[in-house]
Amino acid sequence: MSLILLILCSLALGAAAFLFVPTRQADAERTVTTEQAAADAGATVLPTDPRLRVEPK
Repeated sequence: MSLILLILCSLALGAAAFLFVPTRQADAERTVTTEQAAADAGATVLPTDPRLRVEPK
């Protein structure tokens, strides 16, 4: 009897976690640049390489 109760409780907790815990999914339709995301987080994006004197063709 206690084994059945244990199984039912674990199923109930699993269902509650599945239904009530929010999931974080990537929003592919949201177009945010790196600079915008950094600004939202309170950071800035700095270039790592200096600009080229002559652009490659």
